[in-house]
Amino acid sequence: MNRTYLIARQEFIKYITRRGFFISLLVFPMWIVLGIFVPRWMASTVPPRPFTIVDQAGGYDESLREVLARNLARRQLTALSSYAAAYVDARRVSQNDPKLAAILSAPNAEDSIAQFRTNGGVDSALAVLQPYIKKDAPPFTPPVARFVPIRTPAPLATAPPSLFHKVASDYLKGEEIAGLPVQWDKLYAIVVIPRDFGQGNDHADFLTAETGDSELSDTVQQALTAALRLKAAHRLVPTGTSGAETLDVSADLQTTDPTRSSNKQQALAETVARYLPVGLAILLFIVSMMNASVLLQGVIEEKSSRMIEVLLSCATPRQILTGKLVGVIAVSLVTILAWGTMLMLLVLFSTDDALPMIGAGFNAVLGVNLLPLLIVYFLCQILIYGTIFLGIGSMANSLADAQALLGPAMIVLILPNLLISGILQDPSGDVARFVSWIPIYTPFLMLIRLPSHPPSAELWATALLSIATTVAMIFFVSRIFAKHILTTERPPAFRALLKRMFARA
Repeated sequence: MNRTYLIARQEFIKYITRRGFFISLLVFPMWIVLGIFVPRWMASTVPPRPFTIVDQAGGYDESLREVLARNLARRQLTALSSYAAAYVDARRVSQNDPKLAAILSAPNAEDSIAQFRTNGGVDSALAVLQPYIKKDAPPFTPPVARFVPIRTPAPLATAPPSLFHKVASDYLKGEEIAGLPVQWDKLYAIVVIPRDFGQGNDHADFLTAETGDSELSDTVQQALTAALRLKAAHRLVPTGTSGAETLDVSADLQTTDPTRSSNKQQALAETVARYLPVGLAILLFIVSMMNASVLLQGVIEEKSSRMIEVLLSCATPRQILTGKLVGVIAVSLVTILAWGTMLMLLVLFSTDDALPMIGAGFNAVLGVNLLPLLIVYFLCQILIYGTIFLGIGSMANSLADAQALLGPAMIVLILPNLLISGILQDPSGDVARFVSWIPIYTPFLMLIRLPSHPPSAELWATALLSIATTVAMIFFVSRIFAKHILTTERPPAFRALLKRMFARA
């Protein structure tokens, strides 16, 4: 036992003192930050795109502009609601201006958007909020329009049908700029609504040279569909008004889980407890792959430098293998602890509710019956990945030899990641339950399924399966490790490998 501890201690110190370990600790939080803020920054730096509407039927240009204005108001109200949640004294706003507080609390509701526009939009709302904004708050920058409708240039509006597409192509490619505002050198898109649109013809054209972005085309399609439905309603029930305000409504559906507490602190705790196992499963896979690959490389280095012979003179192969596995568990725990601390610091600087959320999350995790299962699944998955990589490393004499076995092994190990989205959608379905009983995938997939509260019998049965699989893997891989750790021959064929695994000791 003492020799196993010494080997584990040596492995732990060797890995955490490497420069690459500290780099890896910083890379993951940086990746998270970049993944959150870079898309936002890129979206904010995209300039508005001009397009024009050739409305030959008449009446649809105004409908489309109204939809664009409402979508912009929705984005601005959503951004202002997030800003107010972080930098505005909500209690004072609720006391002094309950109508504005109600609008900010439901930014996606159609009534809130309509009231927001009626009251003057973002400038008016900011003026009202100004006395309640915290002193250290950054200035609010409202979203700008992504697409700007402009008047149809005269050459395009007067082009005969035979030349229309040629003229349109010139404007889309920037070869023709007559009639365009000075800040733009080409059109992003041209919407063509034919004369018989809405009179038995529901086909319109969306001309663009940039077909990768469908946001504007989807908006145009929705706006024209709504306009056609409004015309159909007018034909059935003629009215003296446009009727747009009457028909342009949507239901406000509020999702509530009656099994969860209505208390804010308790709700936070339950939310964290719901999503923590899924996040832990993903972190587990990343950490296991990262540290197990380092473990494989370390075994190959020890074989090539004959350091393994020194270790074998002091300990048995099984003690060496066990010590290395314990060491990689310790490194994995340190890695996850460091990443967790960095993520908590990121949350602390990004929201005022961070401390209650973190505290509620700790209370939820430490106070539920799932904690033992979290530990069991977590440790078993690290050990399973580690034994696989140790077995590959013991049979390889170089990294080139290891690649021959590592490629197929990685394909097998990555396979459960392809099932994550399906399992999250139906965590209690037949497919999710079936793949959860595949031994090498059981810990990883059960961590993802934990928030859906599988039956207790299934939880503990899969936990026992994970433990049994881990013990079996260590037992059989220790035989491979003992057989090949000192050899210089090429890795054995798969059939020969199975025979050696199940041969008598």
